[in-house]
Amino acid sequence: MPKITLIPSNIEFASEQESTILAAALKENIFLEHSCSVGNCGSCKVQVISGDVQSNDPYEVLTVDETNNNIVLTCCSKTMTDCEIKAVYYAELSNIKRKVVAAKVNSIDFPAVDIAIVKLRLPPTARFDYLPGQYVHLSFQGVSRSYSIANAQEVSKGIELHIREVPDGEMSKKIFQNLKENDLVRLDGPVGTFFVHDSERPVIFLAGGTGFAPVKAMVEALIEKGSQRPIYIYWGSQTVAGLYSEQPYEWEQQNFNVRYIPVISGNVVEWEGRTGYVHSAVLEDFDSLSTFDIYACGSPLMINAAQSEFINKHHPSDQFYSDAFVASLS
Repeated sequence: MPKITLIPSNIEFASEQESTILAAALKENIFLEHSCSVGNCGSCKVQVISGDVQSNDPYEVLTVDETNNNIVLTCCSKTMTDCEIKAVYYAELSNIKRKVVAAKVNSIDFPAVDIAIVKLRLPPTARFDYLPGQYVHLSFQGVSRSYSIANAQEVSKGIELHIREVPDGEMSKKIFQNLKENDLVRLDGPVGTFFVHDSERPVIFLAGGTGFAPVKAMVEALIEKGSQRPIYIYWGSQTVAGLYSEQPYEWEQQNFNVRYIPVISGNVVEWEGRTGYVHSAVLEDFDSLSTFDIYACGSPLMINAAQSEFINKHHPSDQFYSDAFVASLS
C-alpha cells in the first residue's frame, strides 16, 4: 500500500491505490485543504515532490504551467507508489468529527426572492461541533446539496444556512416550494478547511452573494471572543437585494474594529455606494496587502481573479484562504 508523506510537516499516511489522496487523508483524520471534492474549485492543489501520481483534472482547473510543475488536485489524484507532496496539514481540524445527524426546520425566511435563510434545530443529545467557515451536506426528500454554516457555534444554537435559488434546480424547488417548519432533514458534516486561522494580522473578508454565509459565522466568532484585529468586510452582489442582511451594518456600528464595504456590480440606478467587482474595491482601498489575512468566499471566477490580482499588491499566497461556491446545475 503506497505511503504518502506531507512536506514540510512529515505527516505520513497510507493510501489504497483506488483511493484519492484526499480521501485517504480524510480517512486517517488528516485534513488537507479542500472544498468541492470533485475537481471543480481547485482548492486542493498540491505539488508532487517525488513518486508516481495518477491525476485526472475533469474540469481542466490546472494550467499548463501548474501541470508542468507537478501540481495536482488531491481529490482527483491517486498514488501509484510511495510519494511526497507539498501540502498544508490543518491540525486545528483534527478534533472535529464528521457525522450524520437529523435536524428539524426551526424557521425559514426569504430576505430576497431568491434567497432562503433556513434555521435548523438539532436533537438535544446531538453534539455537532464545527469551526466557523465549514459547511454541511443537507439532504431533503432524497436530494443532497452543500451549504456553508452561517452561524458561529458560540453565538447561536442549531445550524443556519443561506440558500440561493438555482433556476430549475432540484433542491431549489424543494427548498423554495416545499420546505416548511418542523420538516425533517439530514446533515452530514462538518466538511471543508475554510476557517479563521490564529493570527494578529488585520483581516479582509471577501464575499460574493451567499458567500456571505461563512463570513457571517467567522465574523460572529471573532467578535464573540473579543478579537481586536481590524476586520474589513467586502460583500459584493449584482443587485441591491442580493445584499440580503443588515448584520454587517450592525457589526460596524457596535465594534470599533469592523468596517463594512458593500459593492454592487450590476447596473443599479438607485445605488449610491461602491460599484464594480468586489475584489476591485479592495485593490482600490489599499496600496499594499502584505500584512493582511484574506478570506474569500463566492464563485471560482471571483476567487481566482482576487488571488491573482492581489499578488500585485504584495499579498502573500499563504495568507489567502478561500471557499469556492460551485453551484449544482440540477
